Amino acid sequence: MEENDKAAKDLREETSAFSEAIHEAERALTSRPTISIRLRLVVAFLLCFFFTGAVVVASVIILHQITSKLSFLETTGSLRYELQQARRYEKNYFLYGTDIEKAAVNAKVAGELLDMERGNVLEVAGEVNLEALTQHLGHYIDLLEACSKKDAGAEWKTGEKKALERELREHGSRLISLSESLRNKERKSIDGMLRVSETVSFIFLGVLLLLIIFFLRFLVGAIVSPLKRFQGYYRRIAEGDFTPIAPARRYRDEFSDLALALNRMLLEIKSNEVHSLQAAKMAAIETLSFGIAHELNNPLNNVAITTEALMEDLDSLSNEEKRKYLQDIYFENERAAETVKNLLDFTRIQKPERVPLDIREVVSSTRRLVANEMSIHGVDFSMDIPDGLPKVLCALGQLRQIFLNLFINAVQAMGDGGLLKVIAGLDEESVAVKVKIIDTGVGIPKENIPHLFEPFFTTKPPGEGTGLGLSVTYGIIKKHGGNIEVESVPGQGTTFTVTLPVANREEFAGGEQRP
Repeated sequence: MEENDKAAKDLREETSAFSEAIHEAERALTSRPTISIRLRLVVAFLLCFFFTGAVVVASVIILHQITSKLSFLETTGSLRYELQQARRYEKNYFLYGTDIEKAAVNAKVAGELLDMERGNVLEVAGEVNLEALTQHLGHYIDLLEACSKKDAGAEWKTGEKKALERELREHGSRLISLSESLRNKERKSIDGMLRVSETVSFIFLGVLLLLIIFFLRFLVGAIVSPLKRFQGYYRRIAEGDFTPIAPARRYRDEFSDLALALNRMLLEIKSNEVHSLQAAKMAAIETLSFGIAHELNNPLNNVAITTEALMEDLDSLSNEEKRKYLQDIYFENERAAETVKNLLDFTRIQKPERVPLDIREVVSSTRRLVANEMSIHGVDFSMDIPDGLPKVLCALGQLRQIFLNLFINAVQAMGDGGLLKVIAGLDEESVAVKVKIIDTGVGIPKENIPHLFEPFFTTKPPGEGTGLGLSVTYGIIKKHGGNIEVESVPGQGTTFTVTLPVANREEFAGGEQRP
């Protein structure tokens, strides 16, 4: 009990230190500036949206400009067409003397188009070219009207018509040249804008690829990596490592809140350990007190009854009958001593001296200790242990206690009548001796087998066992580097298989059959 109290005190001190570590980790986590994953996602998507929006707006502007320029290009085409028509009628006039009025009409239409698109022409051709185009078109129309007036009644002077023809051709040729230049400039402008649009598209694709890479890196850094880190936290917590989760970044986000929650959970678990230990200790004390009281009362009552009967009939009893009474008293005393010894073995930490032991000799000597018990219950004993079986390295008292506990359990399980059989042999694969203790008792229900070696677990009625025997047996076997297994069929019996390593594996060679 003192060891349990010391363990509880140590656990409380450890919990206090752990609580301080948790609070220190919480202060470190909460003192960092908050930059949430949600905020970073919103900012990232807004940047992507604004970039995409800027590209869309630029594309719309370029498309609008291209549309306007196509419209202006159509107008310049019409201007050029009207001028070409005027020139065609001009040639007809000087060849055949006709269509001068039509030439003037086309020239005036060209003038109207020029006035309507003056701003665009100024932007494309420049002020000098616009002024030249306007002057040439004005002179051209004036000359056409002059020719028309002369034909209407005025007489031509000598050489005047030739002079007009030269001037018309000069102005007409210049008009066609300027309109063609204007149209070519607008085409080049449209081609340039189309190339810009293509370049913007490719730049957008490149930047979009960079944004995708950035988002992937962001998701890995902000979500995937912390998830992997927390998987590591969960694994070490599952393994019993309750080290507080410290900050892993210079800022606080949702994973920081998760770390705070985990730290609080760890603190609660640690705090509950103290209460659980105290509750378990009280339950164990209660169970132990109840079991030990009943376990000791039975043999003590039997001793008292037998002693009283012996004293009353002492003078009338034969020596053989007195010996029988004394033997019963001795056996009941051994039962009480065994109960106390089991309790001491369970609570005391021992470091026994291990020596090479012959399994056959240990089983035989242990059998003699329970011979009277087996005789009372009508249990037969059979031993199949070959000579020359390698020795095992154990403490004699503890090895004997292993078999004593298993033998007593087997006898009690068989009640009145049965066979207790011990078979031993060598397991060459594990270089160990295997001993099977087989009984023909009532067997063990399947659901109870996983709990057999737990302290204070027993299926016996109150007062008939403390549940310490198999727990002590399991602890002794494990301390000697061995193992124990159970196989049972309800109504047919149970087999306990004890495996113990041989004393000297280096010198071992050959071996016997496995049991």
